Amino acid sequence: MSDAVNVMRANIGLRLDVRTWSLAAGLFLIGIVSRLPFQSYILHHWDSVNFALALDHFDVRLDQPHAPGTFVLYIFLGRLFNLFLHDANASLVWVSILATGLAAATIFILGSAWFGKRVGLVISLLMLSSPLVWFLGEVALSYLLEFFWVLLIVLACFKMQSADRRLLFISALLIGMAGGIRPNTPVFMFPLWAVAVALGLWRRKYSVRDLAVALCVMAVGVALWAVPMVVMSGGPAAYWQLVQSWQSEHLADAGSAEGLAVNVTRLVMYVLYAGGAGLVLVAWALVREWRALKDNLRHDWQSQVIALWVAPAAAYYVFVHLRQAGHTFTIMPALFVIAGLATVIVGRRLERFGSNVWLVLTVLVVACNSLFFLLGPSSLFGSSRLIFSTPTWATIREYDSLVTSRVSVIRREFRPEETAVLAGSRNFRLPDFYLRDYQATSLSYRLGDDVIVLPDRIHTLVLFDDTVLTQLRDGSGFRSLSLPQGGSIRYTTWSNNQQARLSLSTFEVENK
Repeated sequence: MSDAVNVMRANIGLRLDVRTWSLAAGLFLIGIVSRLPFQSYILHHWDSVNFALALDHFDVRLDQPHAPGTFVLYIFLGRLFNLFLHDANASLVWVSILATGLAAATIFILGSAWFGKRVGLVISLLMLSSPLVWFLGEVALSYLLEFFWVLLIVLACFKMQSADRRLLFISALLIGMAGGIRPNTPVFMFPLWAVAVALGLWRRKYSVRDLAVALCVMAVGVALWAVPMVVMSGGPAAYWQLVQSWQSEHLADAGSAEGLAVNVTRLVMYVLYAGGAGLVLVAWALVREWRALKDNLRHDWQSQVIALWVAPAAAYYVFVHLRQAGHTFTIMPALFVIAGLATVIVGRRLERFGSNVWLVLTVLVVACNSLFFLLGPSSLFGSSRLIFSTPTWATIREYDSLVTSRVSVIRREFRPEETAVLAGSRNFRLPDFYLRDYQATSLSYRLGDDVIVLPDRIHTLVLFDDTVLTQLRDGSGFRSLSLPQGGSIRYTTWSNNQQARLSLSTFEVENK
């Protein structure tokens, strides 16, 4: 029997003995402690600003948070931290850090249930050292909480094949509540749950009545976040209008050849960022053990769970929509399960060199991935495109420094009562949070092809970065203000008897 079959059929069940709990607790602590020195201190993305604003006032109509707005449980957890920290970014980062620790423990338990404690430990360590997981565990985004929640759903669905009816109801509640963390999670995870339920009904472990109760429990889980979200966003009619608008924008590129190429490129890049050096072992194991792994897919429930877990979301990412790296975190835990399994399989293939080859391979992958996060550049190929912005500590430090220095200079040099700040690209929501006492803080958010007339009280326009009004750089009346860390901020002023008009591509000052 091949090494792949030996390992994959080493399903020992879920024995939560003292040693298992101790290892899980240790991995939880490693997940927390390893993140503490590298936290971001600035809201790292426009979505982060949306979440931070929602801590004060939740209203999807204001993009607080952004549509479809089903982040209620994530926002409420952030508010809980904010009661003690009084810092929106720190509160949301702590949600990510806590979720990292919980995910490390949970993925160890899942891996141990499937393949034994050795594989479970390797899986967890690969997850913790992943550059992408490490990076997103240091910023104010909801992806790590989804990562953890998905693992709970997978673990519950896997164990539903036992005779414990409670797991049917627990898994239903987890699916229902998942939408309050990220909107895609229940949609992508439902097929796995449905198959697990169907198998339970076929084997007469559950009755139709049990299924009806489970669906009611799932509905309760949905109501926990859906009802407050709709109420806080103006009621059902207003919310439905928002969803329709969001859906049309969200699916704009679906089905096009260009959209497909972009989605595939992004998915490949994000897998590389997440798996790092571990992908070499995954490729080796797939090539050497392909027939055995295919056989396991037909016969072993854990292999089928992985397939049902990954297939719906992966198809959506490829053929419909994929933008941010964190969008893949519905399925990314499966990558670490596969990578951990591959590490042990390759280690067994190389046992002639020693019985602990698997440990050496694990240390090498963990070291390579950790060093990439700690010492890697902030971008690849010198590109400013977000897809080539690397998940590294340098990226966090540089963005924190960029935003901090620019906000500091703007506050020192320009009066809030007569100044508007215009930001572009990933920074377009920053004025709404960090310069909220300045004028027309939503200007960057509202800027489009239509001309906007600035109010009479505004006599200064500051360009936060170089991505806005770039065509007006020369001979347009804008002056430059040098920054201490390098670079500059452009700005222009006008008199009381003049008025400014601007759009995405134009800026002009006219006499009243």
